[in-house]
Amino acid sequence: MSPVALVLRIMSALAMVVSCERGSIALKAALILPCVVVLGAGALDLTQVQATKIRLQDIADSAALASASDLGLATDGSNATERARSFVQTHLAEWAQRPAIEEAYEIVDLAGQRAIRVTLSANRPSFFANLLPPGGWNFKAESTATTMGVVPLCVLVTGTSGSKLLNVKDTGRMNAPACMVHSNRDIDVEGGSITAAAVQAVKSARGFISPAAGTGAAPVKDPFAGLDLNYSKRLSCTDVEKAKPLQVTSGTYYVAPGRHCGGIDASGTARILLDPGDHFFLGGHLAVKEDARLEGTDVVLFFDKESKFEFKDRALVNLDGRKTGAYAGLVMGGTRDNTEDFIISADHVESLLGVIYVPAAKLIIEGKADIARDSAWTVIVAEGIQLKGSPSLFINANYEVSDVPVPVGVGSRTGGSRLIQ
Repeated sequence: MSPVALVLRIMSALAMVVSCERGSIALKAALILPCVVVLGAGALDLTQVQATKIRLQDIADSAALASASDLGLATDGSNATERARSFVQTHLAEWAQRPAIEEAYEIVDLAGQRAIRVTLSANRPSFFANLLPPGGWNFKAESTATTMGVVPLCVLVTGTSGSKLLNVKDTGRMNAPACMVHSNRDIDVEGGSITAAAVQAVKSARGFISPAAGTGAAPVKDPFAGLDLNYSKRLSCTDVEKAKPLQVTSGTYYVAPGRHCGGIDASGTARILLDPGDHFFLGGHLAVKEDARLEGTDVVLFFDKESKFEFKDRALVNLDGRKTGAYAGLVMGGTRDNTEDFIISADHVESLLGVIYVPAAKLIIEGKADIARDSAWTVIVAEGIQLKGSPSLFINANYEVSDVPVPVGVGSRTGGSRLIQ
């Protein structure tokens, strides 16, 4: 019998007792009445407890589902837990006379697949000064959800203040049809366009963005924040070495991996071939201009705080990232104290296969040509990104056709999320 039906039956019995005129019945009523009141109050208490339990479970289920899709965007799952916490707290704030609730959020491994577990433990005072049951009603709602795949993250602007945002000016175009573009601050499209599988910003988004950008998104942590970029600091160049950059105007020049003091200046019809390995630019720039060419397979280029790259004029650039080692999947990067502007304005930057990672710098793409159209895949993680002029930046996501591995934090995953329990 339901609590409501029980209360109705008790009230009916009480009415029969009161209507009876015989003294013995009246005496019995006096004795039974307290019990009737207790039972009625208890039935109402049970009704509230059941409603609380159902609502608490609904919140846990919804929070787990809403946050599971973020598991593919941050290596430690912190983005998913923050989204779940925000979801729960928003719904609890709307719940009048809610019980005392303790929240717990955990990223768990289920047969090699990450999932988020949301646990809500509640206590509601019980009838008769918490004596029935002693200490009040205690119950727990637990829900675990996993992703069936998410749209991979391929453009991440990590900056949260100042001018550190994603800005597309003039008639510039960013094309990322199979992956997500995310800004931890704003997205400002002024005359150009952004087309992607998904677009989202923590604060605001304006301009031509397809599909429409979501705002109010949870910040996404740098998926490569734990990557050791201090190797270049264990290398050194003298002031004399820094003052003598490699200057090439013609012919083919092979460059071995290791330190490059003073940088490289390629112009004219020079062809620079980078040998496989890690290339560290210390105290000088990598400039490729006029009709020069820069090529390399299984390479990564790192720039210390005094260095940067600049591709301009009719230069041709084809770079494929590292296939093995500590920097597998990266193609270009800056140290965390490098705040230079990295500029791509050349007419023939055909392939930048891998991750471009400049965590403290701005990537500027300008000119009027297609950029990275021939790359199987590209990922950009930068403090700020700006497109100006009329370039078309292609962010492809054909991960499965490349032998350059995709680092953890991005990847070829699509779909939705589902509850496990």
